[in-house]
Amino acid sequence: MTPGHSAARTEREKKLSALLSFVSNLAKRFDSSRDLTLVEDLQTHIRRLPLNSSSAVTAKQDELDRTGTELWNLATRLWRNEQPPNGHSKEDSKRRDHTLCLLRVFAFLLIDSGTRGRDQRSSARLMTVALKAARVCITTNELSSATKVLERAADYQEALTKETDGERVEEAQRRDRLRIEYFAVRMTLAWRQDRMDTAEHMFSKSKQLNCPIAPSTAETLADLLFEIGKDLLKKRNYELAVRWLERSYDAIGEQELEMLGPEAGELRLSIMQSIVQAYMKLNSPQTHKKAWDMVNLLDIDYGEKLAVSLLKLELLSADSTTINSSQFYSVLLQMIRSVVMNETNFRTIMHYIHKLKDHSAATSCKILDDLIDIRLFSDENKSWIERAVITRIWISTTSPHFENCLDSLKDLFDVVKQNTKYPLAAPATHAAQTLLWKRVEAAYLQEQYAVAESWCRVCLHPLFDKAGELNKSKIGRKIILCASARQDYAAAREIFNKMSDTGREEPITRYLMYKTMLNSGESDFIAECLDIVCRQSSKDATLLYACVLEAQNVGDKQQAILALQKVLKKYDFSAPVGVHLPALLRCTARLLMVELSKDGKLRHEILDQLCDLFEGACVQAKRSQRKPSTSTQQLFNSSEFEWFYKNAYNLSLKHCAEIHPSLLVRLLETCIEFVKILQCEHRPEDDNDLPLRLLFCDFLAACAFATLARAEDNIQVCLQHYVQVRKHGQGFRHVAAEQLEAERLRGPAKSDIISKHFQIVKLELEAVLKLEQWDALNGLFEECWKYQTPDFYETLADLVLVAHSCAVKANLDGNYQSKILSVLQKIINLSWRVTGNDIVKLSRWIRCLFQLALTFDESISMKCLDQAAHIASCRHSVRHPITPPKSSPLKVVGVASIMADEENQSMDHYPRVELEWLATTSFNLAVDYYLQQDDVKAKTWAEKALKLTDWIDDDGEMKGILVEKHTKLQWKDE
Repeated sequence: MTPGHSAARTEREKKLSALLSFVSNLAKRFDSSRDLTLVEDLQTHIRRLPLNSSSAVTAKQDELDRTGTELWNLATRLWRNEQPPNGHSKEDSKRRDHTLCLLRVFAFLLIDSGTRGRDQRSSARLMTVALKAARVCITTNELSSATKVLERAADYQEALTKETDGERVEEAQRRDRLRIEYFAVRMTLAWRQDRMDTAEHMFSKSKQLNCPIAPSTAETLADLLFEIGKDLLKKRNYELAVRWLERSYDAIGEQELEMLGPEAGELRLSIMQSIVQAYMKLNSPQTHKKAWDMVNLLDIDYGEKLAVSLLKLELLSADSTTINSSQFYSVLLQMIRSVVMNETNFRTIMHYIHKLKDHSAATSCKILDDLIDIRLFSDENKSWIERAVITRIWISTTSPHFENCLDSLKDLFDVVKQNTKYPLAAPATHAAQTLLWKRVEAAYLQEQYAVAESWCRVCLHPLFDKAGELNKSKIGRKIILCASARQDYAAAREIFNKMSDTGREEPITRYLMYKTMLNSGESDFIAECLDIVCRQSSKDATLLYACVLEAQNVGDKQQAILALQKVLKKYDFSAPVGVHLPALLRCTARLLMVELSKDGKLRHEILDQLCDLFEGACVQAKRSQRKPSTSTQQLFNSSEFEWFYKNAYNLSLKHCAEIHPSLLVRLLETCIEFVKILQCEHRPEDDNDLPLRLLFCDFLAACAFATLARAEDNIQVCLQHYVQVRKHGQGFRHVAAEQLEAERLRGPAKSDIISKHFQIVKLELEAVLKLEQWDALNGLFEECWKYQTPDFYETLADLVLVAHSCAVKANLDGNYQSKILSVLQKIINLSWRVTGNDIVKLSRWIRCLFQLALTFDESISMKCLDQAAHIASCRHSVRHPITPPKSSPLKVVGVASIMADEENQSMDHYPRVELEWLATTSFNLAVDYYLQQDDVKAKTWAEKALKLTDWIDDDGEMKGILVEKHTKLQWKDE
């Protein structure tokens, strides 16, 4: 042996020894789950196998065969243990499968290396192992190892082609089966390697065998061909897919179905189904016909299968322009009747109903009705029923030419409610009503109000009881709108009454009812709606303004006024942001003023509302004078102030004779406040009318408060009115003094103011007496003489007499009484000086003064007698009245002064009855003192009485009687 051969042999022995050493520990290494070098070691040894023939290998063939068999069995056991060890991930599982695949390849190559000869038996054994190893390699995508295995199997295939003497039939059949399986695995490997030319070649080789195929082999081959065809179909290689699928169909079709396995029927169904799909993908008339032919065959054998029905539907849907709706309906109906209903099948049916909808909405609705009635009610699956109902609504509401869809939906809802006994869930109800609402809006926009109302009523079907109060209210409001547009007020009221309490109380609902019922004449209900709108409009007055506009649109001014007043009262005569408050106030005032008179009569309820408005405007105007804190306050300016004061002033003057004093004073006080605001805004020379308007307002207010006070029974209220009389009287006197002192008034205007001044003073005197403000009398009496108005002294004298009675009643001391009587004396003097010819009036005042003075100071009464005597003696006018001495403010004026300038003007005689009364009363007082034995006073009073009789025009009759009686008196000193 040469050295080279020796070295090679030594090398082969080392490799064999290393291989056996590796094999001896291999089983133990598989027990370790973390042997990371195992795969690499297996791949290394696989590359070195099979071993070349040598004496060393021959010597170890039995050991190689035995260890290879043991490793094969180990791989089989581990492969069958499908569950990986606990804690292993998916990657660990894949690595484990890969390792076991390599172990099978390694075991096969060991067996191959340890097999002696290539006879039929050993070749069949090795072919069986090789095919199993190759399949595992293909399954785990170890294609290079599969190629190596099949390369070794090629030798065995060649060996199996040779027939042997005395070969039994079973052995021949087994040999043919292995060869067919070999070509099938080669086809599989070529397909996986994307080498379809090789796969085609291998299929041709298998067909060249021209030997009968066992049913099990045929089924395996058909399955393989089906997988290839299905993969090509998935890759959109439709022509090639058809070829391989038809081969698969032929492979299984050549066998008796009874001879095949239990799954052969499903395999055949799948093959035929894939063939039909491939035909449809080719999309030619020929293939379309072939597809229908295949489906017809399927219908014969598998008519009840869902897959067959789906194929029919796919074929019917293939040409979307010429779909046969009736056939489509028939297939779907068959599916509904026969299919086992689950989520997947339900989705499938709904999918094809959607397809049918694009061609015939009516047919799709009909099949949906059948689905619900035939299957879903019996299955009692609430979710399916809801989805089907929603789809039915969707088809009905979105199909433009669907006839009687509204009636059909009503019938469907009735049937569903009757069979399910419960309403749809909230989400389903929301979806359904959303679809129905689109039809409502569409009809409403097209002014088809009756149709829109019908759709709304469908939305309120009991099936949708879980719609929620907000949605139900929204639908109810839409019905109200439709009824309003149709002027069907009864229908609007009906749906309103059916709404829930919450829905009825919503502001928008009440606004719609307000708008709808404005023409109905139900004023109480209209007012109720307006009240609720106002009460609920806490921050946004939009609905209230809308009510105003609606009332104006229908010409109902009273309702417009009422709505505007609600706005103002809601915001305390202010306004929300974005609203021009003065304009709002002016608009309301104008409407009220238009309605103020009706049939020539003043409407006091409207005037009361006007007073409220002007008072509210006044409050806001005063706020605007301060530093504005809001944009609303900044909206007031001088023009706004002027508008309000002028309108209040004009209303007061125009209707002062008709207005109740309580309303008149409210208007006047508002006007006064606006005038004062304007006076603060203007310079004095800007507007000379303002002071005069203020004068008239104070004058009228004082008169009105005096009228209220006189008519009031409640003492406290009465006194409050008199307080206001004082307040406005003082205001009048203050402004009047400024105007008169500044000489801004001339002629009649000045006289009128002086006249009103005296009247105001008298009203204040009345108020002072009622309020018992005695200290204020002096000041008011002084105001009486300020402008010398004797024409009005008569009423003043009467008031002085009342004042005196009040002082006496209040039991005031004599000083107050004296002051009061001094005023009466001054009235007598001023009247005598200016209008001395009115002897009757003067005589009456003298008599009153005489009588009042008797109670506390007889000397005053005596002076009154002297004054009467002097006046009676005068026959001409008096220029200078008699003034009492300083010792007594009531001392009678001397006769000499009275008689001055008597030739200038004649005067009337002193009234006889007054002189007779004074003389009689005085003589009676003398008699009283005589009886009291007070001769001094008796003589004095008697002399005064006798002196008066000198001027009585009775031819001395009265004087004679008194003289006769006087002579009968006997005095002590006589």
